[in-house]
Amino acid sequence: MQERTLPPSHQLIPLEYPQTSWSLRRKRHGKQVFITREANQFLLNLNDYQKNEVYRALSKIVSEGGYGLTSGGLKTRPMAMRSKTDAIAAAGILNLVYSVNSEKIVVNAIGLNNEAIGYKNPVSQEQTCLYEISRKSSVRYDEYSSAQDIQDLTGAWGEPIGVIEIKTDHAAVNGMQNPLDKARWLMGVHLDTAYWDDQISRYTLFHNPTQGFVQDVFECIQDKIGSSKAAKQLAAIMVDCQRKGRTVKWVCHSQGGIIFSRAVELVNRMGVTLEGQKVAIHAGGNKKRRAAKAFDSAKLEVVDMDRDSPFDFVPNLAGGNNWSWSSIRRCYQFAKLVVSDKNPMQTSPHTLPFLSLECSIRHLQMNGYEDEANRVIQEQKRLSLG
Repeated sequence: MQERTLPPSHQLIPLEYPQTSWSLRRKRHGKQVFITREANQFLLNLNDYQKNEVYRALSKIVSEGGYGLTSGGLKTRPMAMRSKTDAIAAAGILNLVYSVNSEKIVVNAIGLNNEAIGYKNPVSQEQTCLYEISRKSSVRYDEYSSAQDIQDLTGAWGEPIGVIEIKTDHAAVNGMQNPLDKARWLMGVHLDTAYWDDQISRYTLFHNPTQGFVQDVFECIQDKIGSSKAAKQLAAIMVDCQRKGRTVKWVCHSQGGIIFSRAVELVNRMGVTLEGQKVAIHAGGNKKRRAAKAFDSAKLEVVDMDRDSPFDFVPNLAGGNNWSWSSIRRCYQFAKLVVSDKNPMQTSPHTLPFLSLECSIRHLQMNGYEDEANRVIQEQKRLSLG
């Protein structure tokens, strides 16, 4: 079929690669590399991190002449369509479809790999990905929420839909030990608290998948002394939003604060500002002074960075924001309520947004945690006297 008879979206153009090594790899097998206009438009719309993953996968395809072990077909079927799902393993969410013969390699399509995203069992197989989530009910969390209201929060937000870019006004980054099914509704609750008057109907979740407690802690340390893959991906997403003129209101919870802070530092290294974007960090494990410096340099507006319970060890101790003896004692007394999943979530000083000490006392008393409630009451008295 001649190219002039093809629809414009399926016409072929030479694939441009931003590295000089590309031309050398192409000559190795003497094959020209083309891409359909539709696939090229999709590629150009990706953020820089995603583009690099695509180019890396294409480098492997070309170096093997399209017939390597990673190809989806056999050499005996030279023009078969073959799907590349594992060549972008570091991103985990993109799928390349290409054709190959003795003269050329053609990239026919690029898109989300639906088999790689979404809920997984075990949850350690979930991927870092953007998901758009819509509100299902009007239930919201406030100081007067009943136990039933809190239970209903888990159904207040709908099923996550994988997306390539952020198109919503609000976005969130979840913390550690949060599988996708929990992160989808919990981050909706945190967004509601951070931007109460916005009446949010949908948002985009940058899902930080859990790999298990030890691995999640290692990732936290990695972002404090280096950069995790999650932070690099988030940095590319924020730059992409800025390039496309999208002002996003972010909320980050727990480890999400660490990832976001490190991502902003990476954006600063690129010389890009995030003017117009906003962020609220709830119970973040990040160092506040370091984060504030990075946010100020990026011209990122801080909505809130102090929504922390004095009994929560994540922002106070793990974040290194309050290592006083009284803080250590308080956090030690409530540590079990933070790490255990056998207690009602409203009794934890970490999971739901911290609203006030009065609210914490009420929830503890309602669930029979009298000793803990009395400790909070004593702390409340001490603060009022001080």
